[in-house]
Amino acid sequence: MKKPNIRVSFLLITALLLGGCAAAARILYPVQLDPLKSKPGIYKLDPTHANIIFAVDHLGFSLHHGRFNQIAGSLELNTEAPEKSRVFIEVAAASIDTNNVELDQMLRDREMFDTANFPIITFESFKLTRIGEKAAAIEGYLTIKGVRKPLAIEATFVGSGINPLTGLATVGFSGKGRFKRSDFGLDRWLPFVGDEVNLILEAEFGRIEG
Repeated sequence: MKKPNIRVSFLLITALLLGGCAAAARILYPVQLDPLKSKPGIYKLDPTHANIIFAVDHLGFSLHHGRFNQIAGSLELNTEAPEKSRVFIEVAAASIDTNNVELDQMLRDREMFDTANFPIITFESFKLTRIGEKAAAIEGYLTIKGVRKPLAIEATFVGSGINPLTGLATVGFSGKGRFKRSDFGLDRWLPFVGDEVNLILEAEFGRIEG
């Protein structure tokens, strides 16, 4: 008679237990899919669960992607009057990361982001319009190198509920937007490297006060 594989059996039991814990956690910490049923209040961005990814055309051959690694921000969520909700985001310009050390340094230099003199990039919303049950158009001002220009972001609500890791009421959103980098004096390598910057945004916010 073939002996049981103790290691495989242990892994299967562990997987089942973890699966059961995950299922129990989902029951204890349900995710709300209706944005208007989220808890209103002041929320703080969770920087460990936030991403700002950008893409630009590279010589007509590909889209080159990068990201910023240091992000902070806040959300004022008004579920009774969603149009009154506001979001503010701060990005450390020097945290730019293209997976290329030499390129990152060139992007930090004076000809591009000039991070020594303009260390912070900001976005501050001034208008929110619902365009669907889970989607909204967020209009705001993007400021880079002291230049302030309007930027529109299409945001989609992902979910809300109590985060089992923090105990905080949490809301999550995905977003996308686009702008011309030349509008902000980021015109190095034009026209070989594209002018239009496409943004992909992911963010979780934890509630800090009502």
